[in-house]
Amino acid sequence: MNSELIETFAVVANAKNITKSAALLYVSQATVSHRITQLEDRLGVKLVVRNKGSKQTELTLSGKNFLPLAQSWLRLNHDMDAFQKRPRSLELSIGLVDSVNNYLFSDFYNELKHDPLDWHLTVKTLHTQEIYDQVKMNMIDIGFPLGEQILSGTRVKEIHSEKLMVVSRHKINDNSTLFPIDLDTENQIFINWGHDYLQWHNRFFPPSGTPKFIVDSAKVALDLLDDTFWFIAPYSVCIQLYKTSECCISKLGLDTPSRNLYMITNGLTEQIKRLPMVLFKRRVMQYIRRKEHSIKDMLNDFYTEDRKLHSYKAFIHEFDREK
Repeated sequence: MNSELIETFAVVANAKNITKSAALLYVSQATVSHRITQLEDRLGVKLVVRNKGSKQTELTLSGKNFLPLAQSWLRLNHDMDAFQKRPRSLELSIGLVDSVNNYLFSDFYNELKHDPLDWHLTVKTLHTQEIYDQVKMNMIDIGFPLGEQILSGTRVKEIHSEKLMVVSRHKINDNSTLFPIDLDTENQIFINWGHDYLQWHNRFFPPSGTPKFIVDSAKVALDLLDDTFWFIAPYSVCIQLYKTSECCISKLGLDTPSRNLYMITNGLTEQIKRLPMVLFKRRVMQYIRRKEHSIKDMLNDFYTEDRKLHSYKAFIHEFDREK
């Protein structure tokens, strides 16, 4: 059905005058009359009666019955036009571990708010195993776990790797570089950053009992921080704390394990939500690369050219020799 014909009929029905209708539509009176005739021919009924010698028009019974349909059709047509012109909404659900969600990705969410695309994002804070399980079961679209698992139908890609530093309320000693001997394990707030970290930690910080605090969140560790306590955290956590909290960040004089971040997706979900997932992953990777440059700039403030980081093997040699 031609929208011009229906719109003209609705205007005539409201104005009850061909001359006024022509003015409202910015067309000639002849055009208005022709459109009404065309609509009547298509419907096979008489809609409008115009008395000879009078400018006024009246609706026939068929015209009165057709008017609500015409008005509904025009509203629907308007809504469809608005739907086609509105920005496309891109919906995704993601799952991340706590430290990535609250520290590494905190600026990313703010960037998405100002993105020209209309993103609708559901964010879940989960443990690594939960992330793999929910991606596999299509409960979330994209996951960002800290460990690598090989699962059928799941695509896994390493997207970021970072080392660790020490966080304390104040400087622990006069040196900007700390070694295990400088750190009192009685005052450690322990966070398990993964299997490799646990092995490394037990190697250089031999357990002498249960730590006073074992937490699974850097935010909780920060809340517990006082003049004596300290904890170890990845670069991305440290850079956010360095900018937003009153604390001291110290480098370690030995290599630490890498904390690796992965991006995982379900092959079926990638096919169903191809466009939003491609666009989202592109934005994530661009953000990660920018964040890595920021971390590098921060590290340059800590690591000067005349003080090189001790190698992992060199420190093991020193450690074994002192035992």
